[in-house]
Amino acid sequence: MTIVNFWVDKSPEETPEGPVPGRMACFLVGHCIFFMFNFLNVCYLILFEEFTFQRFRKNILLQFGFVACFVQMCSCYTSIHRYNIEDEHGIWNQAGVIFGIVAFTFFNFTDLYLIFQPKKNVTAIRLGMCFWVVAALANGYYSMVNWEELTVLPFQLLVGLSTLSHIVGLTVFHQYLKDGTVSIDESIASKDAMLRMLKVLIILDCLMLFGAFLGKPILSYPGTGATFTVMVIAMTFIGRMDFMTAEGLGNSVMVGTERQLLKSTV
Repeated sequence: MTIVNFWVDKSPEETPEGPVPGRMACFLVGHCIFFMFNFLNVCYLILFEEFTFQRFRKNILLQFGFVACFVQMCSCYTSIHRYNIEDEHGIWNQAGVIFGIVAFTFFNFTDLYLIFQPKKNVTAIRLGMCFWVVAALANGYYSMVNWEELTVLPFQLLVGLSTLSHIVGLTVFHQYLKDGTVSIDESIASKDAMLRMLKVLIILDCLMLFGAFLGKPILSYPGTGATFTVMVIAMTFIGRMDFMTAEGLGNSVMVGTERQLLKSTV
């Protein structure tokens, strides 16, 4: 008897012979790994960035990242539960989609700062945030209204678009650093090391996106979790650079309360 069919495809859910043996268990394992990525991300941010180094409150990108990782962890829990009780597309799946949409919205906010903050384009950042919020609301509404027909397909498209956005954000920021639009203090990392790190992170994101297209749950869900870790690694360094400090942000923070928080912790 097959307990976990590790290389099962996402579909079909059923065959003429009945349920695919080990399919539910494979999805369960994939989401457990996804959960662990974000559990470790959250633990790192709390224990090290906040408690140990006390720089979390000065890093708005990590604050966005923390919300994204924590909410995505909640989404993963709903998925673990639904596969554990073998109720793949019930109410727990709907809850997981809503949590996931919220998580990726904050995930996408970080990319806006990578692309537009070096140019001090506050309007583009705010419009970009409005775009992702509207996209999230539209995706959630469309998913729920067409749940019986489409289930998670609209959300999966949003995940793919978000990963592409992150690749674009890291790529644009790599070019900014390379051509001198932004600089990094040697106390954070050398310019060469930072450029190499960005290349590695971009390659990892591309590999994770490719893995998702293969349609194997054991690759796609852990891979998506890895993109959150890529985000946390990148924002740990980028969020400490001059253009992301309270002085560098100036009026470019989303709302005034965030600017006051940054100033009060410097």
